[in-house]
Amino acid sequence: MIKKIEFSQYNLRLLNFNYIFSRKIEVNIINDLHRFGLLKDRISTNAKKFFYHHIIHTLCEELLNANTIEKTVIYFNNTQIDQFHILKYFKEEDVLKVLTTVLQKIKKLLPIKIYASNISFDFLTHLLSKHDGRGVEVINSIRNYVDSVNIENYTFAYVKAFTKKNDLVFLNKEYFNQLKTKQLLIV
Repeated sequence: MIKKIEFSQYNLRLLNFNYIFSRKIEVNIINDLHRFGLLKDRISTNAKKFFYHHIIHTLCEELLNANTIEKTVIYFNNTQIDQFHILKYFKEEDVLKVLTTVLQKIKKLLPIKIYASNISFDFLTHLLSKHDGRGVEVINSIRNYVDSVNIENYTFAYVKAFTKKNDLVFLNKEYFNQLKTKQLLIV
């Protein structure tokens, strides 16, 4: 599984969310859910808070620690989550629903660009290596999306209410401003 693709000609970098989730996020979610007795048949409201925490924290750290000048987009393949270990504990449709909800919320509240596609990251890489039009179409769609996002519109007021509701204590104003500043600097 490929972690990233860089397109220096477009000033664009794609990070594979499915890779990041399977390698860095889900083990932490599973461990915390186990520790608090939340590994049950369904994903409870309290369990969702762990999803929010680990996904937001890991994506923010990935972006803050990236040594790149390209605009970074998190690429989520919403058709291939069947390889995630968390599916041993929860139904696939429940996990997909939570992941989609969390990523939509992140996309709305934080200066993080997220693109969802039904084409896997590996298949996109294959299409691009073969100069297939479908791959070029996806990249152009991502470029249009990136150009339409205005990072300056993100404010901490909405984030503050969201963090309080979901107990995301790490996402304070200083952390948010670091993330926003880093995203603003990459033009």
